[in-house]
Amino acid sequence: MSNRSAVFGGAGFIGTNLVYQLIEDGQQVFNFDNLSGLGNLLNIAELMQQSRHSFARCDISNPEEIRQALLMAAADTIYFCITPKNPEEESSLENFRTFFETVKEWRNGMADTKLHKIVVVVSEHYKLLGTYGKMYAGLLKLLDGYASDGLPISSLLVPPAFGPFQQPDSPISMIIYRAIEGETIPVVNPEEKVSDLVYVKDVVDAIVLVEKNGKIGGHYHLTGPASSMSNFEAADVICESLNEALPPPVGRYQALIEEVATSPVASDISKDESTLTVLGLQNKTSLGEGLKETVSWYLNNPRWYNQSRTRFFYLWQNPETVLKIA
Repeated sequence: MSNRSAVFGGAGFIGTNLVYQLIEDGQQVFNFDNLSGLGNLLNIAELMQQSRHSFARCDISNPEEIRQALLMAAADTIYFCITPKNPEEESSLENFRTFFETVKEWRNGMADTKLHKIVVVVSEHYKLLGTYGKMYAGLLKLLDGYASDGLPISSLLVPPAFGPFQQPDSPISMIIYRAIEGETIPVVNPEEKVSDLVYVKDVVDAIVLVEKNGKIGGHYHLTGPASSMSNFEAADVICESLNEALPPPVGRYQALIEEVATSPVASDISKDESTLTVLGLQNKTSLGEGLKETVSWYLNNPRWYNQSRTRFFYLWQNPETVLKIA
């Protein structure tokens, strides 16, 4: 593993968890984020005084800001944890093209660069499932082009994830927020089995594995752990964890559950890339264990939670925008 790592998108959900792990592993981490969308400085607040962590804002549509970030980090490894917000739009990959073109020019102009790996992390978001296919195919073509130009790129496709530092923009986090706040909990298609949902700590392990063992030009994908749990049962695990740790004034959190039927959503990406088993990925966190750990994290981080619930009030108060409820 490298000693100096640059993480672009390091104040977002997956990027934040990656930054913490890299620092724990002894890395010098240079963290870049434009703080737009769901990027949140509070995610990395406790790292601001860490000698092994540096943060700067960077807009990946701005070549000069990218160059300054690259010069600042002089990284052995670059982790790119930014996914297009609007994958259906024709221009969704323009910022990616700007970023990698700038990295290529910078690397070609630096005779002593130590850069040996760029790991591109593409994470699917529940709300946008069914819209990634065209963008992802275009991204792989783009990455293959830059790999053939000499950039040491590997990519990792990640299904919808959940865990610490997640804003209420996915079904799991939204359920937790609404339960804590005593709001009704909409559970979509309650009897439907939970599929391809991963705990963010496993995502981070997979990213590190691709950095260590992934082939240059290789495209990999992470799959969720096998689970027979239904959507209703997943909500029940969350509620039961809250019953034990934060008992409601009356009754049980399960009383807040409201079943909702809607059209199922599924990924439109053809997952014929290499699974991570070829790189030796070990056992993954079970869904039940991951849910319990996530609830515990939210309750043990009240300052973060209170800031998030205020800033992203519109998300947890409007679950139809998260769950694609017709």
